[in-house]
Amino acid sequence: MDLCRVSNLPTVISNCVGSWLLVAGSFGDLNLLVLVSGAVFLYSGGMIMNDVFDLAFDDEFRPDRPIPSGIVSKQLAVILTLLFMALGFVLMKLGGAQLFWVLSLGIVITAYNYFHKKWVHSVYIMGACRSILYVACASAVSANIPNSIFAWSVCLGLYTAGITVVARGESTDNVVPFYGIALLFSPLIVPIYLGFSGMHLMGILVTGILWLSWTIYCLCIIKGSAEGRIGRSVSYLIAGMVLIDALAVSSQYGLYGLFFVTLVPLVIWFQSKVSGT
Repeated sequence: MDLCRVSNLPTVISNCVGSWLLVAGSFGDLNLLVLVSGAVFLYSGGMIMNDVFDLAFDDEFRPDRPIPSGIVSKQLAVILTLLFMALGFVLMKLGGAQLFWVLSLGIVITAYNYFHKKWVHSVYIMGACRSILYVACASAVSANIPNSIFAWSVCLGLYTAGITVVARGESTDNVVPFYGIALLFSPLIVPIYLGFSGMHLMGILVTGILWLSWTIYCLCIIKGSAEGRIGRSVSYLIAGMVLIDALAVSSQYGLYGLFFVTLVPLVIWFQSKVSGT
């Protein structure tokens, strides 16, 4: 569970379901369950891969991680990575996702894990992982993916990149660059970009206020003086991903999107049991 950062899985499931609903997918469709299962395996495999690539770094700076501490061998971690990635690929394809998007997702997951310690702009590759997941899930419902899906997927990716920028100061509580904070507010652009066309104004207003208030609260934590404040803020911002799904779904279906808000305390509780970073 530690290797796979399972505490973040509700956000992955939320992204899949949110995207599925935005393209009018049926909540009771068995393909959704298969698709979500594939996404869970891909995410878990990507997280284990992250520890495999980071072994030298973790040996020096995070010796408590499962591989350097000897709880899990590197060989087993590599096997689990390959197994989970393969299972994820097969299940997402069986769930109806288009081959191009599933392949792209696997490529960006691998690329991020390879480059994230070597290239400062790899934060955008991390964001692309969430963006492509969003589009891949939508492709399982419709071959003609609407423009709104791409808009929400890009905003989710930029928000994720912002979290990654913030997270880079986690171990030292360093000052967060302004551009990282700016990326966190990218969801504000989507309704404007789409011109509020066909949007449920009450739904987007209510969920928008909730998302904005939560994001500001997370930034207030960063501005404080408590030790470990950035790590706490990063965990809360990750939980805030489900609020973007709430915002997206509410823009189309009204207050039904509030269902996703209930996942925030679930993610936070889960993070108290298993670290999400």
